[in-house]
Amino acid sequence: MRSTRWRLLRLEWARMFRSGGSTVAACLVIALGAYAAWEGRQRLGAVEASAAAAEEGYRSQLEFLVGRYPPTTEAGELLYYLTFPASQPPSRLSGLASGREAVETANLRIRLLALEGQLYEQETLNPRLAAAGRLDLGFVLLALLPLLIIAITYDLVSGERERGTWRLAQLFVPSSRLVGVKTGARILVVAGLVVSLLAIGALATGLDGDGRPGWAAALVVLHTAFWFALCLAVATGRRSSTANAMVLVGAWVALTFLAPAVLSLMNTILHPAPEALDLTVRQRQGYHEAWDLPREETMEEFFEDYPEWSDWIVPQDRFTWAWYYAMNHRGDQAARETSRAYRDVLARRDAWAGRWSLLVPPLAARIALDRLASSDLEAQLAYQEAVRSYHERLKTHFQPILFAETPHPEVDWSRVPIFEPAAPVEAPAAAGLPAAASLALASLLALWGARGRRALSFSALRRGSRTPSPPAPRFRSASPG
Repeated sequence: MRSTRWRLLRLEWARMFRSGGSTVAACLVIALGAYAAWEGRQRLGAVEASAAAAEEGYRSQLEFLVGRYPPTTEAGELLYYLTFPASQPPSRLSGLASGREAVETANLRIRLLALEGQLYEQETLNPRLAAAGRLDLGFVLLALLPLLIIAITYDLVSGERERGTWRLAQLFVPSSRLVGVKTGARILVVAGLVVSLLAIGALATGLDGDGRPGWAAALVVLHTAFWFALCLAVATGRRSSTANAMVLVGAWVALTFLAPAVLSLMNTILHPAPEALDLTVRQRQGYHEAWDLPREETMEEFFEDYPEWSDWIVPQDRFTWAWYYAMNHRGDQAARETSRAYRDVLARRDAWAGRWSLLVPPLAARIALDRLASSDLEAQLAYQEAVRSYHERLKTHFQPILFAETPHPEVDWSRVPIFEPAAPVEAPAAAGLPAAASLALASLLALWGARGRRALSFSALRRGSRTPSPPAPRFRSASPG
């Protein structure tokens, strides 16, 4: 039995790679995966280098400002220029699933001025390039690998039938075993590719030690199994090879591009959000209007959030840095409600996408992979909250210095608060389990459909093989005339 299966496997592999197209496709997937893993490693290195440069830049800037200004200069003037690094350490998985990193930043440098505008300040990006996304290993495994699976399975049965070898093979091997061997040969090839690509990615970017890499690998395996189940459900029918290929490629386009686009459009329509530019405009208007308001009015609004300073009397005859930073705080107050509404809408969008993506298993796998890599919208919102908390701690630390008009040499700069990165929002199991369940359920449904269709198809073929052939016509010899 084992020797027969081994011979059938070797024969199937020989037939798969005889034409060379399957070999070229497999090599192309490996090459793209290796390049994507290398590029992910470069991105991680760039993020870490940028964070280190931000820390070094802060120390160099502080040293320059302290040495440039005379000892009588108030610390508030130095704080106007000083930028504080707020860098989120990247997850190792983000090198393989970049998510929103192409359009968002997690390496801000903030000042003690109004914060809302600073949260959305970043380098200008080409919107078309940003919409196209990045070639990461997750895209290769979740979007390109299914095309290889389709290419080697679409004619699993129809190819044998069209070549006229299906009934001949059934004389030696039962139909179910033959389909199992042919499918197993292809599964072993793709499994080797998946293991190789995951190993390349792990070696290129490293692994986090919190269980997230294990869930990511499980999602990739389940996603690959889903596509095998779907291909098996289509390929074991009675359609031609051309029809099978058209159906499977159409399913790939629908599940990979059309369904996510439709869900994204519906999400945008159901949850309209204000533009981030509106937050910046409101914040700047609130700040600039304070120049024309009485100082008491500006400080009263400031005291609403910081009542511990309400006894402080605003000097009317000179400029004070406490009043200036209170004006900046007024800008954040003006944009506070809009900012909260904007974040709430984004959170609802993310939750809605997470629920409805379960109806599209490949999309659910991609969202879960980004969530495991902390490169999704939820992680970005958590990072912004961490930046807000850091900005608040900086204000609380420097307010006594500003109100006391302390000269900068008297400030202990070594006690300045440092940024505390945001923790992962969800546990690995909570991030990966819903998508894993969706993939497993869809695979079981596809296999159940394939079993029923295969039984009907094979019974029809067997009935056709048992149909007796019509008797040969008999011809009478012509009587002699």
